[in-house]
Amino acid sequence: MNLSPLTLRKLCDELRPQIDHRLIRDVYLVGQYDLYFYLGDAGYLLLSAHPGRSCLMMTQLPDDTQRVRIPWADRYLRGGGIIGIDHVPHERIVHLVVRKRDRIGTATDSRIICELINRYANVVLVDMRTERILGSLRSIRARQNRVREISPGKIYQPPPALDRTPPESADVQSLSFLIDIPEDARADALVQHIAGLDLLSARELFHIAGFGEKRSLFASDLANFLEIIRAFFAKPPFYDGGLRVREGDNRNAVCALEIRHTQVEQRYDTLSEAISDVVACEVQSEALKGRKKNIEKDLKNRLSVCERKIGRIRADIDDADNADLYEKMGNVLMCHIAQIPPNVDTITLPDVFDPSREDMDISLNPRRTASENASAYLKRAQKARKGAPILAKRLEDAQRERDKIQRYADRLNAIRSEDAFDEIRRELEDARLIKAPKKRPQVRSKRQSGDIHPRRYRTRDGWRVLVGRNNAENDRLTKSSGRDDLFLHVHGCPGSHVILKRDGKADRPSRKTLEEAASLAAYWSKARGAQSVPVNYTEVRYVRKPRGAPPGLVAIRNEKTVMVSPRELKREDE
Repeated sequence: MNLSPLTLRKLCDELRPQIDHRLIRDVYLVGQYDLYFYLGDAGYLLLSAHPGRSCLMMTQLPDDTQRVRIPWADRYLRGGGIIGIDHVPHERIVHLVVRKRDRIGTATDSRIICELINRYANVVLVDMRTERILGSLRSIRARQNRVREISPGKIYQPPPALDRTPPESADVQSLSFLIDIPEDARADALVQHIAGLDLLSARELFHIAGFGEKRSLFASDLANFLEIIRAFFAKPPFYDGGLRVREGDNRNAVCALEIRHTQVEQRYDTLSEAISDVVACEVQSEALKGRKKNIEKDLKNRLSVCERKIGRIRADIDDADNADLYEKMGNVLMCHIAQIPPNVDTITLPDVFDPSREDMDISLNPRRTASENASAYLKRAQKARKGAPILAKRLEDAQRERDKIQRYADRLNAIRSEDAFDEIRRELEDARLIKAPKKRPQVRSKRQSGDIHPRRYRTRDGWRVLVGRNNAENDRLTKSSGRDDLFLHVHGCPGSHVILKRDGKADRPSRKTLEEAASLAAYWSKARGAQSVPVNYTEVRYVRKPRGAPPGLVAIRNEKTVMVSPRELKREDE
């Protein structure tokens, strides 16, 4: 987006009653280039130095934005009042004057210079008394630009003036260059010669003058055209609000003029609304452009693969066209097989089928015998004749695939909306020309290191029994159990730790309950296949983890032993 000098002129007239004598209650930097002034009930004034979307407008602060404070803005602008806004004639530069009083009432005036020159856009704060720079959104060092340096403390130098004639100073002689310029290049040439013009304004001038359909201009036309230019700048045909129109390359543009040479896309009550909408369109367009670029790269790679495939098939077809020659060479070799010496890579033999022709030079494989070389040529001829129709079909399929990909690439290049992009992306995925984005697997919550998930059982009497699943869980299960719970483990054999939970019961488990828990300990051990297994049991208070012992190894005392058969109990959740 590039706001023209005439648009900025109209914008200043529109903003003046809204911001004049308004207090700057706060100043925020959003992102890297957008400076927001909070003006109370008037809203926010945005000064953007974005290299591709520099602008000035009334707007609202975007939601969920990270606000950054700038020391020089807080010091010189926050709490000050805007006392004027002016446009530099025929330039893309706007000045705002801010007056701030200190604690004793002394007023200091500073000037905010908005240089809305796209790639070179900047917002510079200058002391009006000394013309020294107090701060800027983008610093320019001497090594970056030898003409002007933008840094605090330096004297402000305006951007170099372009070699263009102001419209009020133009004469017929200064427009004579238009006579020899082709019709499609006149607007660009006029922009380069007359200050304050952009392409939209230049095309509108030619439309007003009626030169759009003329193939050539004459000297007699220039005097009238000069008067049209002067009247255009003296009293521009401003629209009461803002317009969004289509410019070159189908791009959106903000226009403040009642334009007639091109179609108006949308009308707005204010220029700020038009600028805000065009900025939003450009942000969306840039995002879409990035998404398109990835798919365009994939399609380009596919096209390259198709072209290489077509090239190889055509080479094979050319080779198949030599089937008669290969058969002839094979037969000639068979006829002169006795005359062919071994270990030669080429030989010259007379053509037995047409003696009037010159002798034939035949390439040979020195590692093969004469008969093997002759058979190879005959097989090659047979293969070429058999493969010719197959190669033709493959070539047709490859060309069809290439044309299909090219059509998709052309459609993708013409897309301007997200909906159309999503539609063609789905088509490309269905056609398997691009890969569908991988669905992220649902991330299961990881178990914490202290969590235990043992097997849970119930005895017939309703007592809970917990069984560890591995050595690490065995340790955590035993450590987390109550002192009065019972610990069970197979004697002299690896197995799980089993805990018979007391759960606050005053009475001790019955012999039957104890045997059921012991049978479970035997079942979840290496002795599961035995008929009778000894199982030790004791209270958890008598279980100790020796220092440095590996996971799952414990020492017990005051244990007793019971002989049981391995079997599994009913699970708690069953």
